[in-house]
Order: sequence, then C-alpha cells, then structure tokens
Amino acid sequence: MAKQAGFTLIEMLIVVVLVGTMVLIGMPRMMNTLEHNDVRGARTKVVGLFNRAKAMAIETNRSTSFHIQPTMVMITQALPGGGTDTVHVMDFGPYGVGLVGTRTMIVIDPRGVVTNLGTSTASIALSKGVHADTVRITGFGRVLSQ
Repeated sequence: MAKQAGFTLIEMLIVVVLVGTMVLIGMPRMMNTLEHNDVRGARTKVVGLFNRAKAMAIETNRSTSFHIQPTMVMITQALPGGGTDTVHVMDFGPYGVGLVGTRTMIVIDPRGVVTNLGTSTASIALSKGVHADTVRITGFGRVLSQ
C-alpha cells in the first residue's frame, strides 16, 4: 500500500487553534496602535489645515477663520463685499477622532497674526478611545503640538 502525503484533521485543528490564539492575543495591541495612529494623523492634519489657513490669509490679504467643531475643522474666508466663503472642510468623524477647542473659532488677519487670542493660546484636544493629543496655537499664529 502506497503512503499518502498530507496532514491529518487533528494536525490541521491544532494549527487553526494556535493561529486563533495568537490573533486573539495580538488583536488588542493592534487596535490600540491603530487608535494611537488615528489621533496622531488627525493632529498632523489639524496643524496642516491651520498652516494652510494662515498662508491663505497672507496670500489673499483677507481675514481667514479656522473653526473647530466636535468632529470637524472648517476654514472660512471673508469676502471683499461682505460675507464669508467656506474654503475647506475636514471631517474627522469617520476616523472616530473627536476635537475639543478652548476656542471654537480662531481668526487670522492678513498678516498671519491671530487676532482673537491676544497673548493667550488656544488649545485643540484630539481624542479617540484612551488616546489623546493636543495642539496649541499662540496669538502670533505659531503652532505648538505636544
């Protein structure tokens, strides 16, 4: 009788149980890392959007506003004849990242200086799960991320 090559059912079940156990052990750590990366990515995007709003105010010589809402950031710009134009909207809701700002709106004048902060700073707290990060903006329009 010829010998047959292959795996027995018992061997296959042992491998499936071992792989399943390894996945169950590694899953919480992987989810933790993904949440941390979502918060870091959102922080990078908030800083980039604020810098974009500041550059836009200088380039167009018009006042620009940076709005902070619980799940989104919005850039608006004053129109010459009055009114405002929404220039950019970034929604962080699909990523599960929440934003809380000490100010809901930061106004940047055509020189790139924040006009509604004075000598204080505005903070934007970003969070998802147990992970959090903060972006601080000074009255001179400088971004400090922690």
